[in-house]
Amino acid sequence: MSNTRLLASRLREVEDSLQGASDFFELYYEQGWTDGLPVLPPTQAAVAAMLRYTDRAPDEVVGIIPPRNGAATVEKIAINAVMAGCRPEYLPVLIAAVEAMVQPEYNLYGRQTTTHPGAHLLIVHGPLRKELDVNCRQNVFGHGWRANATMGRALRLVMINVGGNKPGVTDMATHGHPGKYSYCMGEDEEGSPWSPFHVDRGHARETSAVTVICGEAPHNINDQVSKTPQMYLESAASTMATLGGNGLYRSGLRSEQMLVITSESAHWIAEHGWSKTDVQRFLFDTARQPVRKLRDRGGWGKSPLPDFVDTANDDAMVPIVPRQEDILVLVAGGHQRHMNAVLTAGYSCSVTRAITLKDGTPLRSTQDFLK
Repeated sequence: MSNTRLLASRLREVEDSLQGASDFFELYYEQGWTDGLPVLPPTQAAVAAMLRYTDRAPDEVVGIIPPRNGAATVEKIAINAVMAGCRPEYLPVLIAAVEAMVQPEYNLYGRQTTTHPGAHLLIVHGPLRKELDVNCRQNVFGHGWRANATMGRALRLVMINVGGNKPGVTDMATHGHPGKYSYCMGEDEEGSPWSPFHVDRGHARETSAVTVICGEAPHNINDQVSKTPQMYLESAASTMATLGGNGLYRSGLRSEQMLVITSESAHWIAEHGWSKTDVQRFLFDTARQPVRKLRDRGGWGKSPLPDFVDTANDDAMVPIVPRQEDILVLVAGGHQRHMNAVLTAGYSCSVTRAITLKDGTPLRSTQDFLK
């Protein structure tokens, strides 16, 4: 950790008035400590209130955030959470999210510095999702929920202020997308006919958890007409296997792509006898393009393709991921049979991590910290 910077908190005084609030924001904006939007002052009292919702020491390092290699201490996460407008109860979720993002398979350095437009999508699972009122249904990727808006934003501020993520300097995203302000959703576990995502990844149903995945903006897939799951999911497969997507050209690497479908759609598919695994298998087999369409365009030749693809055969079909389990299927959203594809760069994998106490015990309720 010789190249790790322990970012010491400093106190600054601003006038306690509306003009003082304006001066505060101007100071933070000039210093590059915001995402461009106004932030709340991280006063000692506000940060102390946030720290009540953890049993970890304020100076405990949760993770090292590239490219600056700044140390994301519990206190630093709390400061950025206050700035983002989080309620104090959200802190355990953010700590778990940072722990997940620094895992090697997430490739945080690559995600912080790439030209790809990926943003860090935070997905909340389990009972805490309901306790904290994380939206998992209508307008799930949109506005209107404090938990979704501020937790996603807090993670971005950590990436900026601890990790040194600066557009055009270290963050080289060609276009980016609005999820780089905030990108957070809940999984509609109650509305799903299948097991929750975090259960599929080995956690108990009653355990609360987070998943982080670096994804492009959600791409809507509208199919109100198909009469069979096959036809319906062919619409999804077509969108997910777009010629401009990274997945087709990097499916020889460890990678994932995600489909978010509504409860209505999931139940309709399940009533036809399809499991979540069936959906993954169908999309893996169908979301493909022939070599002749891929050759000499996009990312052709930049990354390996799966061994089972004969690149000399123009009719050979190329998948968007290396294995069917790398198609991630989540249930969320409101009414009607819309789907959303969340595509990735193809060289980063999601990480799911339980929300726990310091000793690793799953957190039952944020109110336990106040007893």
